[in-house]
Amino acid sequence: MKNILTIFKKEWDRVIKDRRLVLMVILLPGLLIYMIYSVMGTMINNQTEVVSDIAIVNPQDDFRSIYELAEDMSLLNIKAIELSEVDLYREKIDNEEWTMVIVFPENLSEYDGTGDKPVVQVYSNPNRLESSNINNRFLNYLIAYQETLSYNLHGDTTYFYINQGQTELDENQLMGTVLSQLMPMLIIMFLFSGAMSIGPEAIAGEKERGTIATILITPIKRRELAMGKILSLSVLSLLSAVSSFLGIILSLPKLINQADANMAIYGFNDYLLIFLVLFSTIFVIIGIISILSAFAKSVKEAGSYITPVYILTILVSITSSFGSNQDPSIYRFLLPILNSVESLRAIMTFSPDALVFTLVTVAANIVYLTIFVAVLNKMFNSEKIMFAK
Repeated sequence: MKNILTIFKKEWDRVIKDRRLVLMVILLPGLLIYMIYSVMGTMINNQTEVVSDIAIVNPQDDFRSIYELAEDMSLLNIKAIELSEVDLYREKIDNEEWTMVIVFPENLSEYDGTGDKPVVQVYSNPNRLESSNINNRFLNYLIAYQETLSYNLHGDTTYFYINQGQTELDENQLMGTVLSQLMPMLIIMFLFSGAMSIGPEAIAGEKERGTIATILITPIKRRELAMGKILSLSVLSLLSAVSSFLGIILSLPKLINQADANMAIYGFNDYLLIFLVLFSTIFVIIGIISILSAFAKSVKEAGSYITPVYILTILVSITSSFGSNQDPSIYRFLLPILNSVESLRAIMTFSPDALVFTLVTVAANIVYLTIFVAVLNKMFNSEKIMFAK
């Protein structure tokens, strides 16, 4: 145990005493994520708060009462215009200087159901996102207005009624579902990227510099060397992941445009389970990176080996995060990386089996850690691998 702690302290000091590494590996990820997501949220919010300019010929009071119920009137500039001005405003719409024009025919409400039906003209610019969005919304309002006029003219022509029932809305469950599609993928990515920034240097770097030979001739057991390396790199990588995780939490209200949004929907037990998953997952990631680094002759070569694994990890995280989590098979919690994503989803969606899934995931990851330590131990004992040129 003493030798393991010695190796742990050596790797810990190598990173912690290097201010640039502390900044790049631990502090900068969370800070950058907070800044990027906050700016993204602010930009999205600004786009949704753009005032839309709508010109209407022969405005109808009944139609206005429909869209006033659904729209934020402070974000609408409604202007009544004459029929002779329509071409001018259409040109403005083509030049992206105006949003939409609606032309109601004269005496629309006096139509008695005979003769040609009146035509309501709508003009917008589909090449402009704001114009396209406001057009889609106001078409729905026009349909509702059309049904109102039809009822006034013909009476109730409804063939049947729809009596719709639904489960009571649980805002925490809804928020948890949204987060479960995003957070597991991001967390795994941050865990792996943090491990990639320091893992190759710890083994492949020492091989490249020749310092690994000095360590190997000491009386320390190779198994203890492997454990010390993996444990120290895991703790350091976990700090990087926690930094990124905090960056996401702090930027979440701006990202989803809800000032009162936070992670308070989860309790202490939920965060404890998340931490257990993170800690066990980083052992697996560091184990893989350590083996690839031990096999490589240089840091650059180690990076070339690790990158495809990183891409594969991202693909697994993405497909799992956006897949169905209904009655997941227990075998999914035995596969590395996939089990961590599934467990995080279960925790964040308040699954009643979250504890069981987490324990299975942690147990499986500990087994993988044992295997990786054994493999790394054999690699440290192989002069052909350790001193390959």
